[in-house]
Amino acid sequence: MGPVFNLLENDINVTIANPKWVKAVKENNDDTKNFKWIGDLFRLGLVPGSYIPCRPIRILREFTRYRYKLTSCRSSEKNRFQNTLTVCNVALDSVISDIFGKSATSIIDYLLEQSSGSINHEEIASRLLRSLKKKSKSVIESIEGYQMTDPQKYRMRLIHAHMDYITSTINDIDSMIDSLVEPYENAVQLLYIIPGIDRSSAVTVISKIGTDMTQFSSSKRLCC
Repeated sequence: MGPVFNLLENDINVTIANPKWVKAVKENNDDTKNFKWIGDLFRLGLVPGSYIPCRPIRILREFTRYRYKLTSCRSSEKNRFQNTLTVCNVALDSVISDIFGKSATSIIDYLLEQSSGSINHEEIASRLLRSLKKKSKSVIESIEGYQMTDPQKYRMRLIHAHMDYITSTINDIDSMIDSLVEPYENAVQLLYIIPGIDRSSAVTVISKIGTDMTQFSSSKRLCC
């Protein structure tokens, strides 16, 4: 969406049209004739406008898109963190399903604090929560013989700090999205009726198509 549209939308009805609908005859073609041709077509109602959501919906869409980008970035950082663990001969993921859960995080913090490759079995077992206590032997085996250099530890701390920052930012964005979507809460609730649609998905749908379905001439146009 260009700055001209944002500037004019409050004062006049702006139509954004696909060039294929207003393409003039090629012979003796110049800018003046193009403008006249487009104007004639528009007066006759032959220039179908493209779907342009209202400003509040566009702002909501900007935030949902930004949230998606940050979520993807956090996933990439998690993969980097996991790869570093693998390189350091730490196979916690083979025993603990959530490598970023409280138990796994506590164990990894312990490993980052050690100056040597040796580990205290009792200390490791004490950091396991709930049902994981039954797997203490397997957990110890998964990290036995690990090797971490200081640069690797430094990199892991940087990655983890970045993940925490991204998570904090996503939480801030979620608060803003909740505020922006409040006027469309009824539509969000209606979207819950669709199987597989949660609140996040419902908000994303609203940010894509808005709530005024009269802008779409058919279900096919809506899908496009």
